Amino acid sequence: MSDSRNLLEQIVDYAINLRYEDIPAEALELAKTIVFDSIGTGLGGYQRELGSKAVAYAESMMAGDEATLLGNGRRVSVEGAAFANGVMVKILGMDDSHRSAGHIASQLVPAVLAVGEAYQSTGREMIVAIVAAYDFAVRVGRLVRPMQRERGLDLKGTLGAITSALALARCARLDRETMINCVALAADLASGTEQYVYESGLCDTKDLIAGFAARNAVFALRLSDSGFYGPRGALDGEYGFFQAFGDGYEPDLFADLGHNFAILGTGFKPHGGCRHTHQAIDAVQAILQDGPLDISAIESIELGTYGYATRPIFRVDPNPPSREVAGLSIRVSTGVALQQGSAWPHDFAAWDDPEVRRLRNLIDVQVDNEIEADYPRLNGCRLRITLDTGEVRQAYLPNMKGEPEFRMSRDEMREKFAVLTRELFADGHVDEIYQRCMNLESYENIMQLLQFCAAGETVPV
Repeated sequence: MSDSRNLLEQIVDYAINLRYEDIPAEALELAKTIVFDSIGTGLGGYQRELGSKAVAYAESMMAGDEATLLGNGRRVSVEGAAFANGVMVKILGMDDSHRSAGHIASQLVPAVLAVGEAYQSTGREMIVAIVAAYDFAVRVGRLVRPMQRERGLDLKGTLGAITSALALARCARLDRETMINCVALAADLASGTEQYVYESGLCDTKDLIAGFAARNAVFALRLSDSGFYGPRGALDGEYGFFQAFGDGYEPDLFADLGHNFAILGTGFKPHGGCRHTHQAIDAVQAILQDGPLDISAIESIELGTYGYATRPIFRVDPNPPSREVAGLSIRVSTGVALQQGSAWPHDFAAWDDPEVRRLRNLIDVQVDNEIEADYPRLNGCRLRITLDTGEVRQAYLPNMKGEPEFRMSRDEMREKFAVLTRELFADGHVDEIYQRCMNLESYENIMQLLQFCAAGETVPV
């Protein structure tokens, strides 16, 4: 018997009926880890100039007493917290990633935390909402992402608002019809391009788009809860999301809902910069683990990886225009890692040092046929470094660190948080935040956790 419901109705029914008890333990832990990781990356972003601007804007233009800002712990409106926290989570570029849907958490988690606090959602409700949202986002991303890339659309802005709206409607306990309208209205708020890549320096939208999506999801929630309607064919209608932002809809896309939990494919970033540079950083660190390397003696560098990591051109640009987009280049990231031994966000301050500049212009980036043939299952690289003595140092990694096949350990996740917040917290405080996040299901009021993460004032860098 065929299902007469359209896709919007199906996905809303799934989110409404999904129970905490239905979700595998690994998926539950990943959802809590995503919250922890997002808070850490947000606190890292809070220390940057753009983070300070986002906080100041929310406090002055989106005032209220509904939800908590990351960093200083002050309270603003739900929209203000979702926007500012979304921007801060994205600034360092160390938010989570998924091979099919890019970066989901920077839009989703800030919105869920803000609405969860304002609507007094329980920790369990927020976890379920996050898992359901990933199930939606990853399946949609798998279908529309290639075309959106060609059209210059930013998936965070287009899919992020809809994904977040689904989660917020679940957190706010909307009834079915209101929830349908919430997601439908968010679909008509979808927006965002990647033109920022080509206009760096005086353009902030790389990070603002995550805040736009989080705020738009809250706006859709407010509208639907106030009685406004959206199109029921917002997703799979003749002029719906799949047609407008992709090449159409495939009916079997959601056939495995409730059986295959998409959140299990989430990866975490152990390094700064674009996710599609991390395989090279991993390879550099693998080579350095075998012994010291005199980078001044490097004569040539050959880097083979999957094709997606080489397109568009900014991903292999040896001479990007600014630090803001330098981390998007695999050549720059490899050069930084060779000089610094790591590629934390603060390491990219060296992105244009003379020796890094020399190294990044030495690198020959090619598509590796073996990795490309099995992408996205394989997303690693081959790195071959030749010294002026004739010595060759090389490494091959089938997958980058942080992927499901090569997960970061709990200690590594805590280390990442500690490095990003080293100017804000002592190590013991970080461990306590981790424990609190991993006990998220026990919370009746998320404000307790968010206030514990407050660091007060800081000087942007």
